[in-house]
Amino acid sequence: MIRHWFRSPLDNRLRAGWRILALVMMLAALSAAGQIGVRTLLGSLRAGSTLVLLIIAIAATIAVFVARRYLDKKSFSSLGFEDTSVAWKDLLFGFLLSAVMAACVFAMMRSFGLVGDVRWNWGAGGMTFGALLLLLLPTILIGYWEELVNRGYLFQNMREGLGGPVAVVISCLLYGLLHAANPNANILSSAIIVLFGALRLYGYLATGLLWLSIGMHIGWNFFQGPVFGYAASGQAEVHTLITHTPNGPQWLSGGDFGPEASLLVLPVLLLAAIAMRIWSRSQVRSH
Repeated sequence: MIRHWFRSPLDNRLRAGWRILALVMMLAALSAAGQIGVRTLLGSLRAGSTLVLLIIAIAATIAVFVARRYLDKKSFSSLGFEDTSVAWKDLLFGFLLSAVMAACVFAMMRSFGLVGDVRWNWGAGGMTFGALLLLLLPTILIGYWEELVNRGYLFQNMREGLGGPVAVVISCLLYGLLHAANPNANILSSAIIVLFGALRLYGYLATGLLWLSIGMHIGWNFFQGPVFGYAASGQAEVHTLITHTPNGPQWLSGGDFGPEASLLVLPVLLLAAIAMRIWSRSQVRSH
């Protein structure tokens, strides 16, 4: 029957593929409506601004909540927010782990001469603690909504419809593809972004929760960009704590795309995965 193309006879729900399509359409519509509304009220709205990211984060929350409740027929918290007793620990560990990752990448590049003209911008006329906190806000918004949508709704519905192994592969490839259009992206950067997607997906699979992945996402974007002065997935920061210029071949320095286009990040990703495994096994979780 044609209706079985859309609804599963086993649980009387839309099939996973249609649920994913509905979520994407709702997110796009809500995000566009929010931005148009704010632009109408304010007269302008700068692309990529913190306000735009806030609108997208709100739109993602609403879209995922509606899709989860009325299409999946499950609770929003079941995406990976059930155990709040470990939330701050997972978030903080993920954030600090990403800080160590970014520091290791910078140290290696500095020791190999892959960054030049390094300057420390602190104090009068440079970076301040308050400015750093303001730069943390957009990374929080991006880390939250991208993990909610990618490792939360999309992956978990792919897993229901296609099974775990296929869902893992498609989720990671899709994450790389979504970043392929970023400024200065290339085949290597897209492949390494796939591995970053796999690392964050491992954070969810190892804990059954999204907190660790969200903390890592926030931390990586914050430390590689505003702190260590790299372009974050090709998106260059205007104000950073450290400024420098890339030296040497792009496949080592990352060039204008940042560390996610450098082979030097690969051992760092491996060590991070080991640290995540140790952490996830050390924590008592109630879910």
